[in-house]
Amino acid sequence: MTALRSMQRTLQHHVHVLVLVLATAACTTPERVQLQRALVGRGRVALVSDDAEFAKLQASGTTLLSLTNLPKLRAALAATDPAGLVAAMTEADVHGLLVDTQLNAKPASLTSELARYARIPGLQGAFFNRGASLYGLDPVRDWSPELRSGLAEVARRLIGGTSPPRVASFPEPIRRLSPVEVMVLLRDGSQPRLWRSARGSSFARALLTATAVARQRWVERSTALGGPIDRLLPTLQIEVSLLQDDGEIGVRESAFIDRVVLPVHGIGYERKGSWHYLLPEATRSGGRTPSSAYAQLFADDGLPEDSLDNPELRPYRLAVQLIGTSKAVANKPVQDDDGLSEVNAPSEVLDR
Repeated sequence: MTALRSMQRTLQHHVHVLVLVLATAACTTPERVQLQRALVGRGRVALVSDDAEFAKLQASGTTLLSLTNLPKLRAALAATDPAGLVAAMTEADVHGLLVDTQLNAKPASLTSELARYARIPGLQGAFFNRGASLYGLDPVRDWSPELRSGLAEVARRLIGGTSPPRVASFPEPIRRLSPVEVMVLLRDGSQPRLWRSARGSSFARALLTATAVARQRWVERSTALGGPIDRLLPTLQIEVSLLQDDGEIGVRESAFIDRVVLPVHGIGYERKGSWHYLLPEATRSGGRTPSSAYAQLFADDGLPEDSLDNPELRPYRLAVQLIGTSKAVANKPVQDDDGLSEVNAPSEVLDR
């Protein structure tokens, strides 16, 4: 009998150890490891979850904060005003939000929107998986309307041939934001005529490069585009946009990609320091899904269609944030009949 009891205790001990091992393994799933990596260096992050497991997450350079001690932020999350949420985060010196996507949140609330991977004005997505969504403050959220329209006017003048200014002459926020990709688009009425984008170590540098290549491209295609840029520029609207990484996609299954990449988003990936993307319209061209658009993007870049399985590749969703617009200031000039055909479709001049 004593021997039997000893055997039972031994078996119970082994079962207990096995349970602990399984519990530990469950806490170190690949998705959890990815989330902890995404949390590194995020500063003060408010935890929007009732699950004690989330509070156990640790990452260098990040402090998880309980909403219990942040009543104004908790109230803002329960409301529907994005500006109020950003204001509450700023007042509390909170740099990010970690949201439990399984949280039973009030349906009409920002919490429920964040749990559904929504794009919220004033916030920028950082990382998404099945259990969590991580957001930070949008670095351009506090750019004034005057600054935004001024950047578009700078773009107009640069495309018109004005000598580029020194980077140091731009306001400090424009020099600080990095690294970024800036897009400049020239629009004739409602029709886009030409666009170019450039990546730079700051918004200022990227803007200078994007305007230079846009002007050069128009000069090269001036006949097809209707005439010299210097003559037509007053008739064109100039738009400056930020092509923004709006969150790494932590689960590479088609169903999850199609769920988290919303209609406002394009797709992109980073591989060995190289960035590749499709804008929102191109992502859903021909009625395709974001996951199928990835296969097309890989094919265009000479990669296997199943490259989402490549651990060297980081997929993300792309947001196009309009920064500023400089409206046309003159009517379209009368064209001489030079015998050339008109441009029939934007795609004729929108090649990258």
